[in-house]
Order: sequence, then structure tokens, then C-alpha cells
Amino acid sequence: MTSRERIRKAINHEETEELPIDLGGTKASGIHVDEYLEVAQLLGLEVGIPKVYDQFQMLARVEEPILSRFKCDVIQLENVCETWELDNKDWKNWTTGKGHTVQVPGGFAPEYDEEGYLILRNQKGRKVAFMPQKDGLYFERYNDPALAVSADDDHLMDPEVWRKSIPLYRDEELKLLEQRAKDLYNHTEFSVSGGFGKLRMTSTSIFAGHEFTDWLCRLCTDPEYVYEILEATADRAIENLKLYLEAVEPYIDTIFMSTTDYGTQDRELFHPDIFRDLYLPNLKKVNDYVHSHSHAKTMYHSCGSIRNILGYMIEAGIDIINPVQTTAAGMDPAALKEEFGKDIVFWGGGADTQTTLQFGTPKEVRAQVRERIDIFRKGGGFVFNPVHNIQYGVRPENVIAMYDEAIRYGSREDE
Repeated sequence: MTSRERIRKAINHEETEELPIDLGGTKASGIHVDEYLEVAQLLGLEVGIPKVYDQFQMLARVEEPILSRFKCDVIQLENVCETWELDNKDWKNWTTGKGHTVQVPGGFAPEYDEEGYLILRNQKGRKVAFMPQKDGLYFERYNDPALAVSADDDHLMDPEVWRKSIPLYRDEELKLLEQRAKDLYNHTEFSVSGGFGKLRMTSTSIFAGHEFTDWLCRLCTDPEYVYEILEATADRAIENLKLYLEAVEPYIDTIFMSTTDYGTQDRELFHPDIFRDLYLPNLKKVNDYVHSHSHAKTMYHSCGSIRNILGYMIEAGIDIINPVQTTAAGMDPAALKEEFGKDIVFWGGGADTQTTLQFGTPKEVRAQVRERIDIFRKGGGFVFNPVHNIQYGVRPENVIAMYDEAIRYGSREDE
């Protein structure tokens, strides 16, 4: 069975002889570039100079031989531009805060400010991100309050103005995506995951002119307005989906739709009824479009405790949930599988990145991997991946133990 066949069975809730495995198949199942290099070094694998295709999360593009070593089944169809308005082209060398040589886009040109921070600017010269100069690991968003609507401002964002402000795919992007998707489909056996990611129903910085805290307040004080903004967002997403699917639909099995987080460690960000009334109808509109215009399954990412809205997510037509943050309240793996396993695919949850993977021993990591496979695998609907991206600072031995155990225990050859 090929990787593509294995993933297709898993996302259709069918069990497979070998457990489907992902590393780097989405922007929420990847690995920090410094960690990637240290894992490769411990394995004795030559991976060259890795490309940082997502400069916000500093994610490495996972390539051979890591994909083969960990028997990964998914490969990501990256967008031409992932973050900070930087097209991933004209690659050049850059040194990370940990002293590793990596490759970044040609337009990546951070500058030092008077306090020693690295500052990134967009094409208009506005500050968009910053990183501490010494030992920096990530670029943080620069939140410019001048762009935000005042919490006391009655002149709210016009939904149509907001819709038109969300950029559409450019012709050159679509041509590149189509060619890349075709090449991945025809020249590999991987399942291709479309990295759409243009449906962002909120933001931790500025969304529709609102700072994050103001937006959360508007959910309660201005629900009709919020609905109109979400509807405009969904309508623009469908415009982008039409372009995107026309280019890549024959080649992808899954489509990574959104990185919006709806949960915190101990509860949802807002009352589940708000999600039901405001978000669900607009998410359903988008998912219905995908399902009626492609064979692809829709994947949504949300960190945190989301058990009280998972039923609504399923009602909205979401096929796959990631990263399955099992350390959050109400997110017990066995309970999730029992209640929702027939209706949604769990892509993640294979090891806890906040606890065992970060602080445990390789033996403890292996034990947790076996436990999670026993829970999530039954009846299909499970793709192995830890909870979210693997961050720098995790012992490389633990990363290797996690994937080796998923390979070993996930195989049924000896049963």
C-alpha cells in the first residue's frame, strides 16, 4: 500500500496495516528548523541547508531523507507566500539564533533596531515582526495599534470593504501551485495536503480592524456585525477556493483550511453558543463548497480545549481536526475517540508536546505513543503526529523515539 492509499483510507475511517504518519505535511504538524537540524545530526543524516518556508513559526521544509527515515505519508503543497508577504523564492543563506545555517527567501531582510531586535518590514515598509537578536527562535507579530478600530469607535469596518481587503490568489501563484501539485502527485507516492490556509476567522493581532481583545468583546456586544464580518470572510474564502481548486483539485487529498484557535488550556475562547450562532453557518458554507467541488477532506487546526464545540465543527462539515491538544481540559483522548471518532478524523494527539515529549524520557515517550495508538487507531480516522509543531528544545532522542515507536507499534506485520 502506498502512502497515498494509506492516508485515503485513514481519512475515510478505514483501518490500515501500517499507521499513517505525518511530519511536515501541514503548517501545524511540522518542526522548528533548529530542532530539525539537531534531529538529523543525531540520526547521522545529511539534510543539506534546510529551507525555512514559514518564517513566522520558523518551520523547516521536511525533505528526504527525514521523510523516508520516519516513513512519513504526507507532503505539503506549500503556498508561494506563507508569511509576512514574502514569496518563497530566490533563497539565500541566513544564520539562526542557535548558529545554524538555513535558507530564507530573498526578500527576507531583517534589520537591527536600537534595542538590538531584528525587525521585519512588509513591502510598504511597515514593521510586521520582531525577534531578539541573541538566541532568537521566532519572529513575533508586531501589532500596530494605528491599524486598529478603537473599541469606542462606532464607525466599524464595512464588511464589503473587509472582504475586498483580503487578497486573492495571483495568477502566477496559481500556475506555480498547479505545477507543484502535479509534480508531487505524479512523481511521488505521498498523499498531497493542500496548504490553503486562507480562511482565517480571527487573529491574535488585528482582524477586520479589531485588536483580538476587542474582537472577543464584539462577539457579545455586536453579534449581527460580527456575523456580517464572518460572512464576508467566508465569501472571500470561497472566491479563493474557486481559484485554488481549479488549479490543484485533482492532486490533493486534504486541504488545510484554517489556523484559527478556538480554545485555551481550560475552556473555549468564548461560549459554545456563540460559535454555533456566528461561526458554524459560515464555516459550513465554506466546507460545503469544498465538498461540492472536490474530493478533498477539509482539515481545521485549533489548539486548546474545544470539546464543547467539536459537535458544532462536525455539523459545519469539518472532516479532520488538528492538533488534538490532549493536555487541555475536556480533551481526554479516549473520551474524544468514543464520542466523536466516527464523525471526525484526529490528525495529531500522538504525543503531548507540553509534557511527555518535552520533559519525558525516550521510554516514557514510547509508552505514550503506544497508548495513543491503541486509543485513536481503532476504526480508522487517525493520522499520527504529536500535538502541534515540534519546537526547539525537545530532546532529539525523544523525537526519534516517538516516530520510531509509531513505526514499530503502528505496524501489524507481526500480529
